[in-house]
Amino acid sequence: MILLVARDYLCIVDWRDEKLVTLCFDTKGVSAHIKTRYRWFTHENTGLTATQWVERILDVTNCESIDHLDLCGDPQLETFGQETKLNLNTDFGCSYDFAKKPLEILSAVTTEVKLYIIPFETREEFQTFLKSNLNYLNIQSSTFTKFKFTLDDVLITNALKLNLKHAKLTLKELNLFFKNWMRKKCDSRLEHLIVSAYETVNARNLLGGLKAVPFPRDRERRFIYSKQLDFSSRSFSGGYDISRADGKKATITYAGYSGPTVINFYVWP
Repeated sequence: MILLVARDYLCIVDWRDEKLVTLCFDTKGVSAHIKTRYRWFTHENTGLTATQWVERILDVTNCESIDHLDLCGDPQLETFGQETKLNLNTDFGCSYDFAKKPLEILSAVTTEVKLYIIPFETREEFQTFLKSNLNYLNIQSSTFTKFKFTLDDVLITNALKLNLKHAKLTLKELNLFFKNWMRKKCDSRLEHLIVSAYETVNARNLLGGLKAVPFPRDRERRFIYSKQLDFSSRSFSGGYDISRADGKKATITYAGYSGPTVINFYVWP
């Protein structure tokens, strides 16, 4: 089940037997030209608040929770208390104040937090959020209007999986991150880091000083996450293995075909 929260309406999308059923709750009423495949519900014609309506839908459809929540604007609705496990997207239409509210309430129970905007006024606010127990943080924005995204932000992020394909870090910063990991100076929960590099990547400029050991390209390995995220596991071939003094091992892979080079960092259990 997917919940879409926009500026003045709430939309629930439910897939049953591969058929799409869309139900919408409009706070302002519906114009006459709405397509008939949508069913619109207002407070006037149901007698329910948005929160009560969500509860009723979950009841009737026997859904335990909502899987996906898109925040597309500042709604006139209060529905956040109904979520237990979901994907949380903050879209471009959200004001900072509204986008921060569900992040504070839902981050601990979401499978994935996807940020298209960075709804924080200061680095201190942003770092407080990064230090919370996140499962999968996916930063889709390369624009930090109030401050610059730095290596320090990566080092303190307390997430199992961190996707920074749109946040710009240099190869020098990435190499320093790997060295900090080897010295146990970064998030101990991290299992998988994804970063994009806009420079020419090779083993020397990415892996210098790490004593990395190449793994055969014709051999495939499977990495299993400690909990269900967007995927339960990832398979890949090749890569470079690095080890810490305490015996902890990690693998670095990189590949680029057209566009930036995607770098993956896997920490083995």
